[in-house]
Amino acid sequence: MNTTTDGLSLPNTPYTSRAVYLTPSNGFGNQLPKVPSHIFVAERDQAFNPATGTAIINLDLSDELKTAYPATTPNLLARYVRVKAGETQCLNLTTAGEVYYLLEGVGSIAKGEDLINWVEGDSVCLPGGGETVITAKDTDCVIYSVTDEPTLSWHGAESPATKSGPIEAVHYPGDEVMRLLSDVQQRETEEEMTGRFVLFTNAGAQTTNTVTRTISLAINSLEPGGIQTPHRHNAAALTLCLGGSDVYSMIEGEKVQWQRHAVMVTPPAELHAHHNEGEDMMLSLVAQDGGLFYNARAVGFSFD
Repeated sequence: MNTTTDGLSLPNTPYTSRAVYLTPSNGFGNQLPKVPSHIFVAERDQAFNPATGTAIINLDLSDELKTAYPATTPNLLARYVRVKAGETQCLNLTTAGEVYYLLEGVGSIAKGEDLINWVEGDSVCLPGGGETVITAKDTDCVIYSVTDEPTLSWHGAESPATKSGPIEAVHYPGDEVMRLLSDVQQRETEEEMTGRFVLFTNAGAQTTNTVTRTISLAINSLEPGGIQTPHRHNAAALTLCLGGSDVYSMIEGEKVQWQRHAVMVTPPAELHAHHNEGEDMMLSLVAQDGGLFYNARAVGFSFD
């Protein structure tokens, strides 16, 4: 039996034995590991090596994050998928939404009754649940993917039923995206910006300006000689370098050199800016866990 301060006796039960109480003396002692700044070069090289064959290559920082499941950031898992010509790769992921970008090749991506033919530069958003089937046609395909698997793993949750979730399959053709981006780049503005970008969304996620309820996705650009205004936000960012030479980021005073088709992690709330000292336009695909912060009304964006 337990005894309260007023002398009442309380029974010991399996439920009371699970209770943990914190006070000012120990309430702030549990410190989670920081999200590290990181660039995935070895994984990029493996993904673009024909000898790799058909494979899934996770961008996994779970050791640094101390998670019991693969994670690139606490809420997102990125990966490369390589599929040999004429072959198929199937993924059965526990997600609420999935994002795919075709880096190289021609093929198709399918889930349930949805079948999308795509080419290099196209992006696809799929609902969570069920099997995702990626097929390469006459040449090998290299795909970049971002999902919210760590978010569901943390909750111990399952994927929603494909037909009942808020997200439906969406295709963002690269030619259309680049046409829109060209229009943005030609506009004259004195507004302070973090780049000239095209942000992806759809009917299932418009309230948060995201591509799934968790993931925000954009193609960003920076002209030769351009420097972003330093800024910070609560969402972690996964930046995939698509184009540009001599591009680097300053993240809390540390320089991170970009490498084509490699993914860079920008930790949440850290001051950062991109610099383009090359002669070509910088292009990147940026994925963030922004939907969670939009929904919490805690985006935390600021220029410094």
